[in-house]
Amino acid sequence: MTKTKTIKINLDKNSYDIYIGENLTSEIPSIISPFMKRNKIFIICDESLGSIILPEIKNSFIDAGFEIFVSFVQTGENSKSFESLEFTISELLDNGIERNDTIIALGGGVIGDLAGFISSIIYRGINFIQVPTTLLAQVDSSVGGKTAINVKQGKNLVGSFYQPKTVITDVSFLSSLSEREIKCGLSEIVKYGIIGDRDFFNWLKENIDNLAKLDQDCLIYAIEKSCSMKANIVQKDEKESGDRALLNFGHTFGHALEKHFTKNGVLMHGEAVAIGMVYATKFSGNIGALKKDECDEIINLISDIGLPISINDIKGEITKEEILNLMMYDKKRANQRNTLILLNKIGEAFINNNVSDKEIVDFFNMENIQ
Repeated sequence: MTKTKTIKINLDKNSYDIYIGENLTSEIPSIISPFMKRNKIFIICDESLGSIILPEIKNSFIDAGFEIFVSFVQTGENSKSFESLEFTISELLDNGIERNDTIIALGGGVIGDLAGFISSIIYRGINFIQVPTTLLAQVDSSVGGKTAINVKQGKNLVGSFYQPKTVITDVSFLSSLSEREIKCGLSEIVKYGIIGDRDFFNWLKENIDNLAKLDQDCLIYAIEKSCSMKANIVQKDEKESGDRALLNFGHTFGHALEKHFTKNGVLMHGEAVAIGMVYATKFSGNIGALKKDECDEIINLISDIGLPISINDIKGEITKEEILNLMMYDKKRANQRNTLILLNKIGEAFINNNVSDKEIVDFFNMENIQ
């Protein structure tokens, strides 16, 4: 495999490797073969990949002697639902999936979350493998074992912790993405620099244009760095009882906005997180934890990527009451107090689990959110 990096996630019996490189399609059968009990493979695939990435992957499996069944899932966050869950499970069962089989998730975060959750509950748990095809999924949702679907009250409220057997990240897949989708992935990459590595943040400032242009070497480095940082946190706190919450920087605000605007496609996950990171950054500044020059530095980088930095940058309306109501369904909320991931400085985040609703409303007032 050319230019391939391997990261080990050390979780005792749930440990696995992440392979990061380019043009890995022909290598996938040999990577997954240790986990296969028979020669039939079940792929859960984003329907948008049916004529782009899937044919090449299918050919590599067929050449290696595997029989393939593909269950297609509609593109978009709305597929993370009980309806899609039931339909896909029924389709897999109707096509002969067995408890010793393996599911491959081929797509972005929606597919990874749905396929991972299905794998955790069908036959009380079968093997699954992540083959993320979006930049956002490659640096975030494919790593760490969080699986979930959405309900009307909010994102990812029904799910499980269920680790994949391996993750295969091919940067060559990213050429199929839109500019908007690339920017969404860059949003999550920037998050890692902000919360835990000032040097990486500085590197991103210098190389953000190269990443946007899909420079392969830059992408491999940025993905490896992001996954390594996530791995270090997940290894210490697999079930998010402590420091793993740091990875949710920007997500408490972001998930509320994303939930409100999901149906009309106004806001994608990475865009919602970008606005959420700006709000968490400003909140950190308002309480005196983060210096203004560092606050500006973060906001400028997010803006330079071309991501929104305020709800005023997107179409549609939402009130502060609506945002707060959606934030009340955040999984980290306890005893009527909000948990926010805030910053002492670039590269040093902390968890504040005692933020009152009034403090949130006061912040929205300062941001002129009506």
